[in-house]
Amino acid sequence: EDFIKSLLQNVRAACPIEPLCAEVEKRNHLRILLPWLEARVAEGNQDPFLHNGIAKIYIDTNRDPETFLKTNQFYDSAVVGKYCEDRDPHLAYTAYKRSWGQCDNQLVDVTNRNGLFRLQARYLVERQSPELWDLVLCTT
Repeated sequence: EDFIKSLLQNVRAACPIEPLCAEVEKRNHLRILLPWLEARVAEGNQDPFLHNGIAKIYIDTNRDPETFLKTNQFYDSAVVGKYCEDRDPHLAYTAYKRSWGQCDNQLVDVTNRNGLFRLQARYLVERQSPELWDLVLCTT
């Protein structure tokens, strides 16, 4: 791991983020990338794959993931929400809610499956979308 970390620090931004995160995640060692990913963020990189990777690490390590999901504007809500569904449905709700309409189907599904009806009702009232109300009332 130390060799990989030092190698990454030496190549810095020359390494493509998406395939690197995907390969390391397959091996369940995404955490070793955290210093490298945070260094890319400090450089001002806004790549969604970068922020998805950091979100997944924060979720797995319980490093204030809810604040990250509410304040970070660069991660992909659909990817991170799906990642959270089995780990913590409340975090999945937070990720899906951030997309404000783009992940409505996923939000309704995760709230229905996990009995998060109060959160679902609050979201429905905030969104005020007749199509969303129709979706919820037809699926239950």
